[in-house]
Amino acid sequence: MKHILTVSLATLAAFITSAGNLTLRYDRPARFFEEALVIGNGTLGATVYGEPHTEHISLNDITLWSGEPETSVTTPDAWKVIPQIREALDSNDFRLAHKLNKQIQGHNSAAYMPLGTLNITFHNVDTAKVAGYTRTLSLDNAVATTQFSCDGRSRTTSAFFSAPDSVMVLHIGGSLPVCATISLTSRLPFTAQASGSTITSTGYAAYKTITNKGKDRTESLEFDPERGTRFCTILKAIPRRGSVTSNADGSLTLTDCSDVTLLLTNATSFNGFDRNPVTDGRDYQKLAADRIARASEKSYKTLLKNHMADYSQLFNRVSIDLGSTPDSISALPTDIQLLRYTDLKEKNPDLEELYFQYGRYLLISCSRTPAVPANLQGLWNEHLTPPWNSNYTANINVEENYWPAEVTALGELQDIALVGWIRNLAETGATSARNYYGVERGWSMGHNSDIWATTNPIGFRANNPKWANWNMGGAWLSTHIWEHYLFSRDTEFLRRNYPALKGAAEFCLGWLIEKDGVLLTSPSTSPENEFIAPDGYHGTTLTGATSDLAMIRQCLADTRDAALVLDTDPSLRQEITTALERLAPYRIGHKGNLQEWYHDWEDEDPQHRHQSHLYGLYPGRHISPETDPQLAAACARALEIKGDNTTGWSTGWRVNLFARLLDAENAYHMYRRLLQYVSPDNYTGPDKRTGGGTYPNLLD
Repeated sequence: MKHILTVSLATLAAFITSAGNLTLRYDRPARFFEEALVIGNGTLGATVYGEPHTEHISLNDITLWSGEPETSVTTPDAWKVIPQIREALDSNDFRLAHKLNKQIQGHNSAAYMPLGTLNITFHNVDTAKVAGYTRTLSLDNAVATTQFSCDGRSRTTSAFFSAPDSVMVLHIGGSLPVCATISLTSRLPFTAQASGSTITSTGYAAYKTITNKGKDRTESLEFDPERGTRFCTILKAIPRRGSVTSNADGSLTLTDCSDVTLLLTNATSFNGFDRNPVTDGRDYQKLAADRIARASEKSYKTLLKNHMADYSQLFNRVSIDLGSTPDSISALPTDIQLLRYTDLKEKNPDLEELYFQYGRYLLISCSRTPAVPANLQGLWNEHLTPPWNSNYTANINVEENYWPAEVTALGELQDIALVGWIRNLAETGATSARNYYGVERGWSMGHNSDIWATTNPIGFRANNPKWANWNMGGAWLSTHIWEHYLFSRDTEFLRRNYPALKGAAEFCLGWLIEKDGVLLTSPSTSPENEFIAPDGYHGTTLTGATSDLAMIRQCLADTRDAALVLDTDPSLRQEITTALERLAPYRIGHKGNLQEWYHDWEDEDPQHRHQSHLYGLYPGRHISPETDPQLAAACARALEIKGDNTTGWSTGWRVNLFARLLDAENAYHMYRRLLQYVSPDNYTGPDKRTGGGTYPNLLD
């Protein structure tokens, strides 16, 4: 690893003088996505690689998805299969229950799509002559900067996305003149035209995603010029001295500019989850043109000032001090610090603080669009068919994105994006509750969703029920409504969103059945694990998975508490109280662990990454060492059995579980485990690091 760990004294000196503790910094350009720096304004985002000669900046718009509004039910008679599944479970025929459970699956979710790429080729930069290279992302001001010299002449490029002005601002300056060719491209169908100092690129997303067959498989997508969300990307070059020429191929040529400011924006025709983006979409071309026109009237300094004022009023609400790191370590590039933290077990409070604040930075940068929350990759994606469609995975991931929101003073980001989307889900979810589960009250949501608020169990009768048939998404997500109220004490917010919370609880009440004298769910699954039945069968479909009951318990309690605050629905409050008293209790297994299954069965994978049955401990609030010491001890035993080696998101969950257990030592141990260096996905060197952890650019 010597080639990774070596860093020059000159570079160290540059880092010491130019970067503070809340700065990601590197001594070379990024080669892979997992090394690049991400910026965003909550709707638009970019991934900056920092190449001196040929820069490729990936672009995203959080409203650019495949698909169209939900207008039909894929499996309208699915609910008729539910009694058959329950009968099979009552007979302990888990094989038949598994097979029947597939019959209630509907269509898959849509996919989040890449917008395009800003390409800049600098004609007077010889990479062999580049010296003193640094690449940084300051969390204090949300500006990504690349600095170097070539033939003794300096070049500084700064990039940020402004929320107030809805543009990306790229400023290229220094003593080295700007001589470059600039173009906009996209992996989606598009056309680009250049006129004067402006490039305009228009195109459209796929109207249908067949299935996720892997990264960038175009046969998974269907395109039609008359269907799908449209987009318009506009770039304007504003040089100081020098000239800008438009070219027939849709590019711009910059010649001998002393410096240049590039303004870029995008708008899509997405106009809401229930509106066709073609026939009832926004005037996206006018919207993009107006943004560029307004931003062009402002100087670079004004744009930067507006951006910093807006960003800092969110970011500066929270500071953290875990101690100090020696300069000899803190001056190193971030990826080297991460490697040493992993391999040498160095103490590095500055890196731990940086990681904490980076999570807040990411949420600010990807969650400011009404009713469009952060997806599996925030909003940064370069793939036509990204992993898991980069969708909303509701059995942990979309919720985990928002765990830091309230406790780190970013509650409005949850209100704007996540809670607004939950209201959409409540509408489509009422249809799913009736047609897939036969429940006439309330609303439900399955494992996957998208910008169109898909709520049905997915899979087209082919996917494994252990994840595809899970239906507690509404119960889990709706608890975020009550959480926001607990922090904000905003009664009007609660009144506005109470119907969605109430609807999730009503579905739970309608979905519960009586068995063995208690209330439980049937059919049920526990994401995404399998049990071993007494006959050795590895099953997924059962009655009364602990995670179901934990989420229902929390959802019902939150709804009752909200109704009390609003002084409404006394009969519903009584119904909830009765149901909670009759709900199947937690059980402790023969290993001393909290049981994941209704019966004391073995796990197919005892170290499974999911720990959904511990929901009541965290993020739920009804198990604690103070009030339930036996159950808390059983949760601790379950974590002990699972061990340390798991995925990054799962490790983050375990940090919080140990914190709720008041186990500081293990919480910190898992935090260090989360900060385990992982190589970029496409890196193939001899020192490749795999497994759960943290990439060089601190993405999980």
